[in-house]
Amino acid sequence: MDPEAFDVFIAPGSKALLFGLQLAIPGDLLLPVPSWVSYAPQAELINTRVIPVIASPSDAGLGLTAESVADAIHTARAKGLNPTKLLINFPSNPTGLTIDDVSLNALITVCKQEGVCLISDEIYGRLSYDGVYRSAGALWPEGAIVTTGLSKHLSLGGWRLGVTLIPKAMPQLVARLEQIGSEIWSCVAAPVQHAAIEAYGHHADIDDFVTHSTAIHRAVNREIANRLRAMGARCATPQGGFYTWPDFSEALAGRVATSDALSDELMTHCNLVTLPGSAFGDAPHHLTLRLSGCDYDGGHALAMTAGMDDDGIAAALPEFAPSVLQGLDKLDGFVRR
Repeated sequence: MDPEAFDVFIAPGSKALLFGLQLAIPGDLLLPVPSWVSYAPQAELINTRVIPVIASPSDAGLGLTAESVADAIHTARAKGLNPTKLLINFPSNPTGLTIDDVSLNALITVCKQEGVCLISDEIYGRLSYDGVYRSAGALWPEGAIVTTGLSKHLSLGGWRLGVTLIPKAMPQLVARLEQIGSEIWSCVAAPVQHAAIEAYGHHADIDDFVTHSTAIHRAVNREIANRLRAMGARCATPQGGFYTWPDFSEALAGRVATSDALSDELMTHCNLVTLPGSAFGDAPHHLTLRLSGCDYDGGHALAMTAGMDDDGIAAALPEFAPSVLQGLDKLDGFVRR
């Protein structure tokens, strides 16, 4: 990606930037289903209508196609709506799946043809399991707006700093976001700014930390996906981040009516905390869940698996992530009872 092609804004977290961008770009929001829980409420806060675009998660990736986006745009316009912006996120929260460059280029082509702004939330970009950072900004530097931040790949959730890259070809958007930022977040706390300078300084130890952490996430979440499929759930193999997206619609047919009810039952009877798929825009009758594979001591995991390859990390799961495996046992027992 050419850094000279973009203006850079920082804010106390990428969530503030995503809200600012939604506010700065008039019109209705095209939003993949499923997608992160904050996007739609942010749109609703500014009286923006949300236009769903159904994705089809699979081992091939998130399954957001150019055809589905184009159809959503044309259908929305026929209804009198004004789709002006598409917000994508990959690797995705909640699915753990990504968008390959071919599909991403196809989405960009549709956005160009239809005059739609592309907002690409790449907060999990450095946690891709194949080690490849994919960016809409690299493929469309004059038109793609990129957001990211420190919190995910460096485990710095409390050190709030988000970054957005705005193409220099969009000076009006730059000016509008300056106005919004001035009234909403003003600036990032000075200690966090100093930390960010170091974090983005291309230090070898930081790069090693990200690579090692990603290997652990890969081992944990692929084991989760394998176990979920053995229970009868439909579940794609995660490609990044630390989430899985199982669908128990077949495995629990006739036993549970909605994803909300499933999440409640798992909490009540198994002491398992999950998020229902409905929270991410999925249809309530789809028995989907967002699972986060992070219930272990990260420092212990890093120390214990130092120097291990993928097979070694996978073999060490019972020692550094026993709670994850115990949770899967509980979930298996619930499904099979």
